[in-house]
Amino acid sequence: MSGMLSRKSKVRNGTTAVSIAFVFSALASLVASSRGNPDNSDWVQLSKNDSLSIFARSRAGCPIKELRAVGAIDAPNWVVKNLIDGVEDYPSFMPYTTKTKIIDRKLNQIISYLRLDPPLVGARDVTVSVSSQTQKHEDGTTSYQVRWEPVNSLGPNPSPGVTRITLDQGSWNLEPTDGGKKTLATYTILTDGGGGLPAFVIDFANRQGVENLFSAIRKQISQTKYSQSRPAD
Repeated sequence: MSGMLSRKSKVRNGTTAVSIAFVFSALASLVASSRGNPDNSDWVQLSKNDSLSIFARSRAGCPIKELRAVGAIDAPNWVVKNLIDGVEDYPSFMPYTTKTKIIDRKLNQIISYLRLDPPLVGARDVTVSVSSQTQKHEDGTTSYQVRWEPVNSLGPNPSPGVTRITLDQGSWNLEPTDGGKKTLATYTILTDGGGGLPAFVIDFANRQGVENLFSAIRKQISQTKYSQSRPAD
C-alpha cells in the first residue's frame, strides 16, 4: 500500500493496524528498566493515567518508534507469565488471530507460528522465538523477563497472499508488587505489523495496540487456569 491515503482510508487502515499491533502485543528483550522506570533519557513519555504510562523512542535506521508501556495488573506475576506462555489461547481473545501453532516448547523457550486475517490489509503471519529468564530477590519473590524475536526460517514457508512479518521484537518485565499479589508489567514493542502503511499510521496503531493489550490481559487473567500452577524457574 503506497501513495497518499485519503482521510477515510487513513482511518480504516489505522484501525486495522491497531488490531495487528494488538495481536503482536500479546507475545512477549530483557527489559533493563527497574520497577517500571524507562532505562535512559531516550524515552519520551506520550501518555499517563492511573493504569498505564506509555513512552516512545526512535531507533537508528528504523522509521517506526519503539514503544514502552508500564502498568499494573491485578494478579501475581507468575499468573501473568502463564498467560503469556499460553500461545494456544491467543485465538480466543486476540482479534483476527485465526491460527497459532507451537513448533517447539522447551523449559525457557517457545517457538510458535501465528496467522492473522485482518480485513483491508490482508493476511499476515510470523514465527517467533520467545525466551524467558527469572531473577530472584532477597525478599523471596521472583521477577520474570520475557523477550521475543522473529525466527521465520523455523516456521512454515511463506504462503501466497500472506504477508510475512519480519520486524516484530519486544519484551515483558514482570515485577512482583503488593507482597506478590499484583504485577508491575513493563512492556516493550518494535513492530511494523508487516508494513504496507505509513510510519505515522503504524506508530499510532502500535500505541493504541499497547492500550488494548493491557486491557485484554486484565480481562483474560481472571480465568482460573492461569493460576493453577506456577511456571518452572
